[in-house]
Amino acid sequence: MQKKLFSILALLLTAVLVVGCNTSDKTEDSDAQQNEPSNTAADQKPSGDETAGESQEEEDTPASDDTNTEDATKQPQQDVKYVQKGEEKTEKATASESVDQSYKLQQLPGFTLTQEEPGKDMLVSNADDEVFMRIETIEASQSSFDEVKTTMQDYMNAVGETVALPADELTAFKDVQNIEGYVVDFDTEKVIGVVFEKDGLITKLTIHDNDEQDLTDAMLNMAATISKK
Repeated sequence: MQKKLFSILALLLTAVLVVGCNTSDKTEDSDAQQNEPSNTAADQKPSGDETAGESQEEEDTPASDDTNTEDATKQPQQDVKYVQKGEEKTEKATASESVDQSYKLQQLPGFTLTQEEPGKDMLVSNADDEVFMRIETIEASQSSFDEVKTTMQDYMNAVGETVALPADELTAFKDVQNIEGYVVDFDTEKVIGVVFEKDGLITKLTIHDNDEQDLTDAMLNMAATISKK
């Protein structure tokens, strides 16, 4: 009897120990799972700030440019000869176009072409803004050479005593249908007016020059290159 009792007690003790061990193992496993870092998809998804930063970096990356980078604005050049203070000069002039009017010309360095008002441009010396050439063009279909010449004569007569411009000062003008020139001389300054017809355009020039700059021949040689766009 005592033997059976000891056997039963031994079995009960063994069962208690087994249950206790299983409980301890489960508790340790549970704690380990709680301490492990979460690897869910939500945790791995980048934050909104990171996504925006990556997008901004992509936008800021310049696109590759395989196009020709050669300067497309480069204009053809032409030699222009003129006389200044008795000295013969030759310079490279660059093609230039009027913003408002329908003409183009070869422009020497040292001058700036600007619009004075609609229908009138100013080619001004950078060294002296009182030395300039006013350029006005009229379509030959809208007026006549004689009408434009009359307006030029009236202007020159209002400036002072007008005389004809010597023919040798107009030799640069080639292939013109008509041309007339006038000059008013002052002590150290002069005003020159020229009207010519070419390429379907009637062009009226008014030049203001002085002895210090003496750029009349340079401006006339540039004017001789005027043609229709």
